[in-house]
Amino acid sequence: MHNTELENTSEPSHLPKKPFLQTNMPLVIGAVILTLGSLGLGYSVGHRQGLTVVGYDADAEQLVDVVEKQKQALNLVNKSLNIAVQERDMAVSNANNLTEALNQARTDKTQMEGLSLLYREVLRQRGGLGLTVQNLGIKPLPENAYEYQLDLVQVNPGRRSVAGTAELRLIREHEVLVIPMQDSQFNFAEFERLTGRWTMPKGFVPQFIEVRLTGATPVIKRFSWQRGKPVENSSAFVSEIPQAEAKAQ
Repeated sequence: MHNTELENTSEPSHLPKKPFLQTNMPLVIGAVILTLGSLGLGYSVGHRQGLTVVGYDADAEQLVDVVEKQKQALNLVNKSLNIAVQERDMAVSNANNLTEALNQARTDKTQMEGLSLLYREVLRQRGGLGLTVQNLGIKPLPENAYEYQLDLVQVNPGRRSVAGTAELRLIREHEVLVIPMQDSQFNFAEFERLTGRWTMPKGFVPQFIEVRLTGATPVIKRFSWQRGKPVENSSAFVSEIPQAEAKAQ
């Protein structure tokens, strides 16, 4: 009996053991799930960080491009500003120079007018100056046209005015052409300027230009066409030269 009981009590120790996976299956499944979840989370985070880094690089390149373009635009603005400042300085300098020149011209004019008045008074005291041609200027223009400027002057002791008509003649040997004057009448006390234009006939090159003034005392003065200097000794046969009207074209 005793032995039988012993055998009965010792049987459980000889039963086969269950496998570890079967025994700890829940733990293994949990570990696998935890491992896969960790790997998935790590990949997701890493992938997102990678996308963030790539996006940052693209934004940085775009920002650098924008900054570079802004620098170029700023350089252009600076150049334009420098040019504008230089032009302004030049304009101010030119304006100052023009102002100075204008003031100097006004001063010179005032001085000349003062001297002219003084000379006229001296001439009056010495008997005055009869009607005469002070200056004759001829300026060539395009298309065979010319412009004349005739300055007349007189100083009368009694301050009386002088009136009359002026005539301009072009002379070449025995040919005489009368220049059509826009205003040939004069009436002044001390000084008057007559101006106008005419067209020279084609092929006609004068030797002299002659000024004739009619009034109380006729005046005839001849100038060389080429040199513009007055001819002191007029020909005694001037009145015998045939006259012809110049045809303005």
